Amino acid sequence: MQTANQSVQVSQILNQSKNLPEDPKKERVVMWKIFRNEAAALDYSQHILLEPDQRIVGGHSTDSVGEFFWLGVEVDDVAAWGNTHAIQLVDPFDGTGMS
Repeated sequence: MQTANQSVQVSQILNQSKNLPEDPKKERVVMWKIFRNEAAALDYSQHILLEPDQRIVGGHSTDSVGEFFWLGVEVDDVAAWGNTHAIQLVDPFDGTGMS
């Protein structure tokens, strides 16, 4: 469960204008998910479990449909994290795509 401070930190991340990772290996972002509203992203953030060498990254941007928010996990070392072919754009178990 997140503390109030963690929720504030995630809100600050989401309020940054930041595009989706263009080169996930170079940017060391191993998983991210896209949301159509900030509340859904904040709710999802409560379920992200991080290792000591991982951080939540994200922001907001727009596409042809409108504004979106995204959250991801950045690692210190992609090679140490695991197989770079396993980098996921969205949760493979979530059949809904964008929330």
